[in-house]
Amino acid sequence: MFSRLVGRTVGQADGDRRSGGPPVRQSAVSRIIAVARGQWSRHHSGGGHTASSHTRVTPAVPSAQRRAFLGFASAMSLDLATLRRRLQKALGKEFTVGDLLGEGGFAAVFRVRDKSQNRDVAVKVLDLGLTHSPGLAERFVREARTSGQLEHPHIVPIYKVGGYKNEVLYIVMRCVDGPSVRQLLERDQRLSVVDAARIARQVADALGYAHGRGIVHRDVKPDNVLLDGSGHVLVTDFGIAKAAQEASVSQLTTEGMVVGTPHYMSPEQATGERVDGRSDIYALGVVLYQMLAGTPPFEGESAQSVLMKQATVDAVPIRQLRGDVPAALAGVIERMLAKNPADRYQTAEELSRALVDALPGAARDGLHTRRGIVAGVVRVLVGVGAVAGLGLVAFAVFSRAPRLAVSAPVPDSLTQALRRQRALPTGDVALYVFAPRGTDDTTLLLVTRRVVSVVTPHRVRVYPRDSVRARYQLSLRGGLAFRMILSVQRAREDTAFRSLSIRDVYEMTPRLRQLRLSP
Repeated sequence: MFSRLVGRTVGQADGDRRSGGPPVRQSAVSRIIAVARGQWSRHHSGGGHTASSHTRVTPAVPSAQRRAFLGFASAMSLDLATLRRRLQKALGKEFTVGDLLGEGGFAAVFRVRDKSQNRDVAVKVLDLGLTHSPGLAERFVREARTSGQLEHPHIVPIYKVGGYKNEVLYIVMRCVDGPSVRQLLERDQRLSVVDAARIARQVADALGYAHGRGIVHRDVKPDNVLLDGSGHVLVTDFGIAKAAQEASVSQLTTEGMVVGTPHYMSPEQATGERVDGRSDIYALGVVLYQMLAGTPPFEGESAQSVLMKQATVDAVPIRQLRGDVPAALAGVIERMLAKNPADRYQTAEELSRALVDALPGAARDGLHTRRGIVAGVVRVLVGVGAVAGLGLVAFAVFSRAPRLAVSAPVPDSLTQALRRQRALPTGDVALYVFAPRGTDDTTLLLVTRRVVSVVTPHRVRVYPRDSVRARYQLSLRGGLAFRMILSVQRAREDTAFRSLSIRDVYEMTPRLRQLRLSP
């Protein structure tokens, strides 16, 4: 979804906000008024690339009101045919530009076929002829390349940044076909408590990784939180983010423009002050509140009124709107929405831990679904091409569970043992550990954020996670069993397990699919 330039400040911000400094409210009114005096304009900086996240808008504030107070410039009208043609020339013969996924302002997102990699990608293209700022192109490229260095399971990867004859700039990124959180809310109005907490925790993990590398998102909102087919969360639109070490008040804005979306802007962002990672924590608090309540905490008839509330009004406690929210989770949300950054969680990692402490179910990545075990077994059997009858289903149901099947957070004792065996690299995080119960298999499989490790009594084999895909092979030697084979790019195939039961395959397959190791 495209970000908004909410206005222009009369002067530059007063400087960095110091922890424990004066509350935002003391000068919020005058600063909000200063922001509102400028000319409203719409600015594209990237965003979710599912079709409806661009072409269909059903915000909490009616679209007519939003259009009125954002002041979309009618003169900024994309010539999509020309833009498509220029993009095709820029990308070359290895790519085929396909359907339009969304457009707005002076940019559009297309689905593009990458022939060399045999995959679809999403390409965000910026029409330089419609930009109002001569420095925008340079910032666009710099910020996109900075965010392209982010490699995290919960961040949409950027593959390439380029341009063509000073006419267009483009970003090539992973194409996520699943819905955005905005689309989920449009469909369901609000989410279950556990789903909302899981989404927030995964976003917090992504933000923590980015913040640790000096990058602040500045536009966390439901449109920029995407879900793939397995319910795995990915954050997109780091396009307006800047490396904090490069930022200054003058670099952070263009002629005083404030970047963000009013309903999700922190008080310090709304008042034009310099922001840090705690501003993203506030925005995520607004998103979590909306996922639970069905509406953002602050609404208004104009951008100015929304920004004023962000800076001066406390949100209605979430438990007054939804009684099934645990008190501990309500406390986390209240702290996320603190007006003073010093009163919020100081890091996204701290927030992630707090979410899990408040609701242990938030530790899982996938969304909460209630699939029956029989349906799960049938799906596994179809996947291996051996649909059997009720006898096999009963066999799966009543066979013994795996010796070990642990998802994050993995117990410290197990984590330490894996580190001692050099299966878990220093600084990495274990996401899933599996070991079957069969006597023929003494292997343990470890999936982390960065690697996949096969641990045997004699050696440890470690592969980059992005290079590994898992598949099963039916074996009838000594009875019905399955082999698990890891296909590693530019290397031989590795048989991780030689004798898995149907129950083992059933337990493991959904988790590996969530981790994008299994089709």
